[in-house]
Amino acid sequence: MQDRRTAGDYSFLLQTPLKKQWEKIGLERKAGVVFPLFSIFSKKSAGIGEIPDLKLAVDWCRLTGHKILQVLPLNDTGFLASPFSPHSSIALNPIHLSISELRGAVNTTRQVKRLRKEFPTSGRLVDYRMGEKKIGLLRSLFRESLSDDGEFRRFLKENRHWVRDYALFRALKSHYGEKPWELWDPSYRERKKSALEFFEKKNAGEIFFWQWIQWQLFEQLKDVRKYADKKSVLMKGDLPFLVSKDSADCWANQKYFKMHLSAGSPPDEFSREGQYWNMPPYNWSEILKDNFTYFKQKLKYAENFYRMFRLDHIVGFFRIWSLSEKEKFFDPKNEKTQKQRGREILELIIKNTEMLPCAEDLGTVPLFCRETLRDLGIPGLDVARNQKDYRELAVSTLSTHDLNLYPAWLQNQGREVNGKIIRENLELVSSSPGIFNILLVFEWLFLDETIKKEEALSYEINDPSKDRPENWKIRLPLSIEDLIESPLNRKIKEINEGGGRC
Repeated sequence: MQDRRTAGDYSFLLQTPLKKQWEKIGLERKAGVVFPLFSIFSKKSAGIGEIPDLKLAVDWCRLTGHKILQVLPLNDTGFLASPFSPHSSIALNPIHLSISELRGAVNTTRQVKRLRKEFPTSGRLVDYRMGEKKIGLLRSLFRESLSDDGEFRRFLKENRHWVRDYALFRALKSHYGEKPWELWDPSYRERKKSALEFFEKKNAGEIFFWQWIQWQLFEQLKDVRKYADKKSVLMKGDLPFLVSKDSADCWANQKYFKMHLSAGSPPDEFSREGQYWNMPPYNWSEILKDNFTYFKQKLKYAENFYRMFRLDHIVGFFRIWSLSEKEKFFDPKNEKTQKQRGREILELIIKNTEMLPCAEDLGTVPLFCRETLRDLGIPGLDVARNQKDYRELAVSTLSTHDLNLYPAWLQNQGREVNGKIIRENLELVSSSPGIFNILLVFEWLFLDETIKKEEALSYEINDPSKDRPENWKIRLPLSIEDLIESPLNRKIKEINEGGGRC
C-alpha cells in the first residue's frame, strides 16, 4: 500500500468550508520557511531587515524547494521589539521600510549610508533605537518628496476606515511624548469630535506624514507579494491575535475591547506560572453586532500581501484566559458557549477572506477546538517534540519562535546531537503526513554548522517566560545574499525532495 505521506491524498479538504481557498493553494505537499524580518538582512539593509529583503528570501526559497515564505507579524509596534504586541492590527512597522526604495524620494544615498554606519547589521542583536532615527530621516525625505502622487491619494481613499485614526493616534502620541492614550487629555482620550477636528487641522502635516509612511510600506510589501507570485512562492502572513492596550485600535474602537481585563494564558508547557499579556480581550458581542466589520477590514488589507496567514492563539477565539485585579477565569466560562463562539468566528473569517488560514493550536487546547479546525479544513500546528502522531491537516515543524531551537531541546533532554542526528530529524519532520512542513530558517543552519549546535540556545528568538534583553532581537549570522550562495542549499533541497515536498 502506498504511504499517504508521499501519496499526498488530501482530497478530503475539498469537502470543507475552505474548499475555494484549498483549490487556489493546491493540495500538494509543500515545504515552507519562516523568515523573521528582524532576523534577516541584506547588504542593502540599514540596521534591520527591510521589506525588499524578502525578495531575496523568495529567491532562496526557489533554490531550496520551499513553496511557502512565512513572516512573523509586521504590524507597527511603536518601536518596541515584540511583533505580538502591536499598536495597530493593520498598520505596518516603519522600522522595516526601505529608504532606498521610497517612491517619489530622491537623493537617499547619504541618509542610508549614515544609518548603516550608526546601526550596522554585523551584531548578533538588533538595536531597535534605530527606529526613531529612521523616522527622523523619513521626515526630511517626506518634505522633499512628491507627496501628491495619485497612487497615494487612491491609498488614502481606499483605506480611510483605518488610516485616519491610525495617523491621528501616532500624531497624538508624538504630541504627548509617546505617553499611553489613557493619559492624554480627556477630550482626546474620549475622542470628542470637536477636539479631534481642531487637532487634525492644526497638525495636518504630521498626520499626513504618518499616512504617507503607511502608503510607502503598503507599496513595498505589495511589491514583494507580486514578486513571490511570479516565482510561485506563497507569502504567508501572521496576524497577531490581540493588540496592545496602548494601540490605535483600542483608542478608536474602545467598545470592541474589555478594557478592564487583561488577556493571558494559563500555566502550560511554555510558562509554568501562566502568562500575563497586558492586552485587553475582545468584546465579541460588540464585534459581532457590528457585522464583524473590525475583522473584515484586517483580513481585506492582509490580502494585499499574503496568500496564507497564521491565526495566532487559535484557542482564544473559543475562550480567552482573562485576568482582573480579583480573579483569573476563562471567558466565556461555559464550554458549550466556547465551542459555539469559536466556530461562529472562524466561519466568519473563512467567509470573509480569500487567504488560507493556518492555526496555532499549541498549549492548553480543548478537544472541541481541534475538532472544529478539522471540520472547517484549517491546518493546526504539530511541533516534533510534542508529537506521537502527526496530523495530515497540519503544519509540521521542529520549533516555533516561542521555543528553543531543536538542537538545544535535544541537548536539554540529555540526547546526543551531531550532524547525522540533525539531518535525520530534519528528514523525519519533512516526511511527516502534514500537508505543510514549515521550519524556522535557523533550524536549517545547523545542518552544515553555519550555526554550531553548541550555539543553539543563544539563537532562541523569544522566551515567553522571561523578559530577556535578547527577545525578538536575534539576527542570522549571515546576509541573505551569502545564504543564497551557500553550498548548504543543495542539502536542503534534497531533504525537501525526499519528503515529497518539491
